[in-house]
Amino acid sequence: MKKIYMSLIIIFFVTTNLFAKTGTSNAQKLELINIVNQQEILSQRITKAYLYVNKTNVSGNADRQLKSALKSFYKTYSKINTSTKSPQIRTIMSFIKKSSNKFNQLVKQPHSKENTKEILKLSEKVLAKSKKVATLLKKDLNKNIYEAMEKSNQQQVLVEKIATYCKALELNKDDETLKKKIKASIEAFASNHKKLMQNKHNSKVILQKLKEVDEIWKASYPIYQDKKLINSFVFNSTTEISKKMREISKLYMAMKKQ
Repeated sequence: MKKIYMSLIIIFFVTTNLFAKTGTSNAQKLELINIVNQQEILSQRITKAYLYVNKTNVSGNADRQLKSALKSFYKTYSKINTSTKSPQIRTIMSFIKKSSNKFNQLVKQPHSKENTKEILKLSEKVLAKSKKVATLLKKDLNKNIYEAMEKSNQQQVLVEKIATYCKALELNKDDETLKKKIKASIEAFASNHKKLMQNKHNSKVILQKLKEVDEIWKASYPIYQDKKLINSFVFNSTTEISKKMREISKLYMAMKKQ
């Protein structure tokens, strides 16, 4: 009888320990996914800042944002690369490291149609590769763990894209592809925003911050569609929305860890 009793105790502690480890593993994966999402945002921010540095009334802010984003981009690469042993992810991170060097080279180049196309192409490639890493990491997680956090991170990517495409359109005024990308990004942001506002798990703080984003967005998106864009308004409004969405993302992250 004692042997059976001891066996049950051992099984209980082993099982409890396994569940604890799984929980920790999921929390670590969630943290890592958040870092990957930040890398997606930074790839877009670097491109946006590079375009707004040149002869605009927000050149100073854009330059500071560019330098900060370049440093942060390499830091996120290092964190991801040292936090996983997955051969697939390591291969992708090798590309990300090369892209970090490429970004540093491109931002030193003068503004031109060719360089604009080059940095836009690079940022899209990095975005696609980062999304692949996030997909690999989250395949074992329950959808509810990361969905709201992921959407709030996507919003940051989208507003950076909107600002980037608006500025790129100044250099390529007849580029129909850029016009379509601005329209698609605006529609995607609006769709995500509606879903986040309707999230039943929103805390009062999250809902309040989403309402603040809602006010800026309603005042901004018609201007993003205007042919006579104001550089300072586009740059500052998208930066402010991105900042608020990052705060919201952190709040969702904290909720999921409780």
